[in-house]
Amino acid sequence: MRFEMKYITETKPGHFYYRRSGRYWGRLPGVPGSVEFATEYARLNASFDAPSKAPVVPGTFDAVVTAYLRSGEYRKNLKEKTREAYRYDLDILRKRFGKFRIDDIEIKHVLKMRDYFADKPGKANTLVRTMRVVFGWAIGRGMAKRNPADLKSVNVKQLKTGAHKPWPPAALVKFRAEAPAHLVLAMELGLATGQRQGDLIRLRWDDIDSGVIHVIQEKTGKELWLPVSKALAAALEKSPKSAVTILVNSRGTPWHRANPLAQAFGDEMKRLGLDGLVFHGLRKTAAVALADVGCSTKQIAAVTGQSDQMVEHYTKGADQKRLAKAAVVKLERSQKGKC
Repeated sequence: MRFEMKYITETKPGHFYYRRSGRYWGRLPGVPGSVEFATEYARLNASFDAPSKAPVVPGTFDAVVTAYLRSGEYRKNLKEKTREAYRYDLDILRKRFGKFRIDDIEIKHVLKMRDYFADKPGKANTLVRTMRVVFGWAIGRGMAKRNPADLKSVNVKQLKTGAHKPWPPAALVKFRAEAPAHLVLAMELGLATGQRQGDLIRLRWDDIDSGVIHVIQEKTGKELWLPVSKALAAALEKSPKSAVTILVNSRGTPWHRANPLAQAFGDEMKRLGLDGLVFHGLRKTAAVALADVGCSTKQIAAVTGQSDQMVEHYTKGADQKRLAKAAVVKLERSQKGKC
């Protein structure tokens, strides 16, 4: 069983490490609940978002990043999850560009960095995007003259990334039959609502009232009221209420973050031989299922909380199949009338 505490990973019994932004920051002394553990945990939390104390040379990329991390745009305007993602990216970028004079960084350097991460196109694109944000911030404050990460200005497109696959019916059947009950409930909730993992783990039992689930999306701030489907109602009825949240881990306690849930799903998918499918694919599965029964883009967006453009992107395959089927039916009717 995994130990559940924000930013803490138990690598083996009694060994607790502080893990944040994709890396380990050290082992904590003692055990959860002890004074020494709490003291070190508090110190790490307090220091994480603090600007680096290492000396930096004015006019370098390091200096710009240090200033950005102190800025209100970073510390006040961004949500915690976004700050963590930016900090992780900036740690990588600093190792590569930290000592560069800010105006010596050119598009060719950014492209070389992106090419280095080409085997992970999603990460490569994210690094460029984070770099573009920081340079844009710096230009507005007279700390940089141009934005070398603005690749659109030279007609360079993002690297193509693989789309999340919708779950095929056979995978849903297998998961329902063989996965642990707490993960099956998470799957049913994701499939019925089309919401992100981070929003699902925050849902409480008292968010359900008169057959409707109340969701506030963390990423967009959208407020949604989603009818509970018969399939989801049946799954909820069978689920023990061991915590205030609907979704719990294997010990019956709430998930504190989405990543452990995603990891648990990844482990289970491998065990079941369903590699290539991820939890986020349920969001696409939900959208496609609605499109398959003829729901409009607006209707699907009302459920998933996505933009019309994203809904159309998710469901373009389903729309094509439906339109092609309708076209063939129309053709056959026309030919039948001529016989």
